[in-house]
Amino acid sequence: MTVPLLSAPLVRWDDLHLVFDIPTIERILRRRLAEVDALSSPDLEGQDDRVGLVLRVHWKSISMKVRVDLKEIRLRHRRLGFRLGRLRALGGLPIPKIAVLRTLQEILPDQVTVLPGSDVVVVDLRTWIPPEVCLRVVAVQVVGEGLHVWLASGSVSEIPPPQSQQLSSGNPEKRLPSEIA
Repeated sequence: MTVPLLSAPLVRWDDLHLVFDIPTIERILRRRLAEVDALSSPDLEGQDDRVGLVLRVHWKSISMKVRVDLKEIRLRHRRLGFRLGRLRALGGLPIPKIAVLRTLQEILPDQVTVLPGSDVVVVDLRTWIPPEVCLRVVAVQVVGEGLHVWLASGSVSEIPPPQSQQLSSGNPEKRLPSEIA
């Protein structure tokens, strides 16, 4: 009986610290939210391990700024999880968490799960993170305009080759090297 050899991962790391630029993240969020009628004007802010997301929410004829605090942000098994903290609107009025939780599930019903009886949200990222990538976020912190993310040990195993595309020979810029000779 032969035992298949396990190959070493293509890339691995032992505890990795990443810093994301918050203004860049906000630009990406603005582009993504342009497709969602109910939400606009995202701003990220925070302190220590709390990340605050401020959005303009449009509901019926009402438009208001809403602040959602995200705490205990984690990523494991290609799923992002976080706990909803304080929710405030119109300069400080509390909002019931259930309203935000239901809205999240309505916007992305196949990707967002709210754990029953809690304020924990789980977002399925399996469509964006390939199975060959092993990521685990252990801490998130906001410092100035940087979103600091600490990853636990992880790896990328061998990635399957991309599907080959047939290029048209009519356009010289898109010809295969074998066709040029």
